[in-house]
Amino acid sequence: MLSLSSLVPSKLPPLAAKLLPVLAIAGLGATACVGGAPADKEVLIVLTDEVVVPTYQQLADDSAELDGKVAALCDSPSEAALEDTRQAWRSARASWLQTRAMAFGPVMDRRSESLLDWSPTDTEAMDEAVADAGFSTTANEVRNSYSAGRRGFGAIEYLLFRDDAMEAASGSPEYCTYLLALTQLGREETAGILVDWTEGGELGTPYQDYFTGRASLSLIPGDAVEEVVRTQVFLIRDIVHMRMAMALGLRGDGPDLTAIPGNAADNGLADLRNELTGMQRVYEGLSADSLGISALIRPLSEETDQRLREQLAAAIQAIDKVEGPLRVAIEERPDQVHALYDRLAEIQLTMATEVVSLLGVSVGFSDTDGDTMR
Repeated sequence: MLSLSSLVPSKLPPLAAKLLPVLAIAGLGATACVGGAPADKEVLIVLTDEVVVPTYQQLADDSAELDGKVAALCDSPSEAALEDTRQAWRSARASWLQTRAMAFGPVMDRRSESLLDWSPTDTEAMDEAVADAGFSTTANEVRNSYSAGRRGFGAIEYLLFRDDAMEAASGSPEYCTYLLALTQLGREETAGILVDWTEGGELGTPYQDYFTGRASLSLIPGDAVEEVVRTQVFLIRDIVHMRMAMALGLRGDGPDLTAIPGNAADNGLADLRNELTGMQRVYEGLSADSLGISALIRPLSEETDQRLREQLAAAIQAIDKVEGPLRVAIEERPDQVHALYDRLAEIQLTMATEVVSLLGVSVGFSDTDGDTMR
């Protein structure tokens, strides 16, 4: 039976405690708040069921679709099949990037990023592999024996978008063997993440129940909220400081275009848009009737809530205004990219100062540094 203390958020600032009194019904696991403000647990349940799990479901579906398209391409190579496969890669990549705002739980426990999306891609080692007559591999070998730079979306991108991809698919068994092993691994790993969320896998308890307080042994709701918010802080900091600032040369070493992952597909702007879309869904929910982190911020500060909503929308609009590809725009249209950088830095500042303060989230000083580098 759940105790009363297990149902009460453990880390709320004094103002939040006044605005969000909780009535816990022991044994039923129900929480309710006066004044119409939702409890942490209520927000976590809706966010998990309506946003997080469906996004991982979409990722698993898109990864399976990509694997099937690669099999069809290698079985009957054609320009149409290659284009279909490339589009399937873009769809699966989009779903993966949207989950970055939800990178807690199974995806971290499984260390899935090292299997699915590691940068930079070791293109030299990949070229050597497929050039070796008789080369063969399997998804299991790629999982257990290959370095992170030789697998995942980056490796699939390199093979699918290379100039001789059609020729390789038609005449190189080694190329198709490697490509199929990569996409099969992606299908298996994304399916495994989803199973851990919804069924439990080796964990026994579905993570969606553990994370939302519905299991007999669960995270404290306040701790789960902290995990969600920290993930957003780390993600936007990575985008602003580790990618955009480096690519634009704002760290003092001159522009470094290698900070933008990938190259062959020129997917940099789409990647950013999908990451921001994931953040927006986590913060706002999927509709006006849904719940996201915004539902916890709004009762504490309507001003902060409205500001962050506007900043997320403005950043997505700024992405759409950049005349891509992103690497080309950085060199030829830097004003557009600097304007985008400023919008992203505004999100970082609000998330890393106001949001974490209002919710009492603990992160390291360097992770809450909201200053821009311009």
